Amino acid sequence: MKLQDIPRKVHFVGIGGIGMSGLAQYLAANGYVVSGSDRQANDRTAALAQAGVTIRIGHDKSNVGDAQMVVRTSAVHNDNEEVRQALANNIPVILREQLLGAIFNSFPTRIAVCGTHGKTTVTAMLHEILSECGVAHTALIGGVYHGNNFYLGEGVIVAEACEYNRSFLNLNPTVCVCVNAEYDHPDCYADKAEIREAFRAFMNNVDPNGAVVLPRELEYLDVVANRVFYDDIKVENVLVSDGATEFCARFGDGAYFNVRLAVPGRHNAVNASVALAVGKLLDIPISSVVQALSRFDGVDRRWTESDGICQIVRDYAHHPTEIACAVDTAASVTSGRVICVFQPHTYTRTKAFLQEFVSCFAKADKVAYLPVYSAREQPIDGADSRTLACLAANNGQDATYVADFDEAVDWIKRTVDKNDILLILGAGDVAEIAERL
Repeated sequence: MKLQDIPRKVHFVGIGGIGMSGLAQYLAANGYVVSGSDRQANDRTAALAQAGVTIRIGHDKSNVGDAQMVVRTSAVHNDNEEVRQALANNIPVILREQLLGAIFNSFPTRIAVCGTHGKTTVTAMLHEILSECGVAHTALIGGVYHGNNFYLGEGVIVAEACEYNRSFLNLNPTVCVCVNAEYDHPDCYADKAEIREAFRAFMNNVDPNGAVVLPRELEYLDVVANRVFYDDIKVENVLVSDGATEFCARFGDGAYFNVRLAVPGRHNAVNASVALAVGKLLDIPISSVVQALSRFDGVDRRWTESDGICQIVRDYAHHPTEIACAVDTAASVTSGRVICVFQPHTYTRTKAFLQEFVSCFAKADKVAYLPVYSAREQPIDGADSRTLACLAANNGQDATYVADFDEAVDWIKRTVDKNDILLILGAGDVAEIAERL
């Protein structure tokens, strides 16, 4: 699908989602007549309404109106009343990733950031770098950065490329940035080999004169485009303190730069090394890249701190590796205990990583497991949070099960002290707990 195939009037089903809202903003900013619906209002629907998009809360066939195309996510199925209305009236219905491909592939310079985790942070870092250097660009970020997940410009686009359901195969980048390729989405991929094959296929969507930025652990993947290994930039002398991270980035030619990020965590130093590699590939002066990175202060729900009964951190982490990084960072910056509340995301992921969702909390002092956020799935026997809490307790961890947000809030208030750090973890609606506190 090409951008010229998109008609003037487009309706989004699930417009409040982070990916959908960015695409809706792009169309609205370029003169399309955009409408959309969602089950509930949020900050994205409010921003879209302010931008002139017609928003309807709740799904109803009348919401489709005179739309000439309907866009849906994978979580919205053909039994949705708005999708049924469109199909009954021969209105084309496409997936979010198809629209993203049409927009993304229309730009002359196309930077796609993929990876099982870390891609939102790296995308936001690249947006900051391009902004610092005065490079006009469009950015589609999988999280809210400095108040928005969309920034409009011409010539260059930087966007996340999601591996779920192989949706990134709709994109044809000139630069593919692969942060990592760990196993995830067990509802789509049977094992690590299968997901890495999907990443290999995506890397070979890159323009033959383009480049792939990737870690050396993936160098065995056959890729036509030029390869740049970001971990050839050595991350040394990492210091995490006062909510910041400092490190030395040493390049292969011996040059080195001291980098300071306004976000904590060794994993963010690694993310910054990816951004440095991309900046060098794009012939951006490294001093400018370092200056831009010093202003990077994190994406919402990626280590978002707030005050309350203790230091509270909301983090989107929902993969065991991400969670372990968050817990490790918390342990390195607090003088008190690390207290965690975790909401697993999808039953298939819970089943696939049952043991890992116990071991990733090894450095935490206490953990409470909330019920699984089902998203698009039906329950699976044994893949539930009661089981996780029992496994953790049997493993010697101080773990408990909390049945809902009210019980979680009560548990938190009974448990934390003012010197503790509370991690609220998960990709569902668990961040609401911070508001209740």
